[in-house]
Amino acid sequence: MDIGLFTQTALTAVTLGLMYALIAIGLTLIFGVMRIVQYAHGELYMLGAYALYYATTQLGIPYWFSVILSAAALFVVGAVLQVVLFRPLIGKNMLYSLAVSMGLIFIISSGGLLMFGTVVRGIPSPFDGGITMLGALLTYERLTISLISGALIIGLWQFLAHTKMGMSLRAVSEDAEVASLQGVNTKRTHWIAFGLGSALAAIAGCLMGTLLSIVPTMGFGATMKAFMIVIMGGLGSIPGALIGAMILGVIDSFGTTLLNADIAYIIGFSVIFITLVIRPTGLFGQRWDG
Repeated sequence: MDIGLFTQTALTAVTLGLMYALIAIGLTLIFGVMRIVQYAHGELYMLGAYALYYATTQLGIPYWFSVILSAAALFVVGAVLQVVLFRPLIGKNMLYSLAVSMGLIFIISSGGLLMFGTVVRGIPSPFDGGITMLGALLTYERLTISLISGALIIGLWQFLAHTKMGMSLRAVSEDAEVASLQGVNTKRTHWIAFGLGSALAAIAGCLMGTLLSIVPTMGFGATMKAFMIVIMGGLGSIPGALIGAMILGVIDSFGTTLLNADIAYIIGFSVIFITLVIRPTGLFGQRWDG
């Protein structure tokens, strides 16, 4: 592998890792606060991509404003799903939430096929051109996506660390009963966490939709990647999700370039198995009862 190909593959790995992180951090935020399995997370990722597509191509709304609208819409969708479907399942066996989210997958994906059809669509990129680094081309599109993904992750970290609501989310994640006794409104933190996680999935769908084609079944792959990352990094751990996402980004990029996508997928699962054998709770996870 020459320096140009290595640099190109490494840049792709960073972009993929940050994109994966957006999806996985949203999922781990939901699990960390609510202790439920949201297996339909990828379907919200798909809805976010389609919301951007129709806003830009059909309504003529500017790209970045459409991304904001998509995130806001999916925040509301996530909050409603939490209140209506998942709130009654808090504190119960996780199989219940798994069953509900599996049902959501079929409802949303089937509804997507009926509404959007099977036509492969693409979101027009707002950027042209790029810069050359060590023989590799870094397009302005990928550069912007990476910077925005990184900024969102840092912004979420600061929100959780320095705002009252962020500290409430962390308190509920640590111990919901103790947080409630200290005056934290756990019901509010639950729907906010679910909404934030859904909004992050929507933004990831928007950004990834400019790089890849969008179809109603695209959520399955996103869900698989998110769960691989969350399990590797540790359930409920945001730093674990970030590191796991970057590891998987490197595996996917270099594995696909040097071998092929199927083998890269196998390598990713193998790394997870090895991680769990060495550390059953994941890289940064803690033991939990479910």
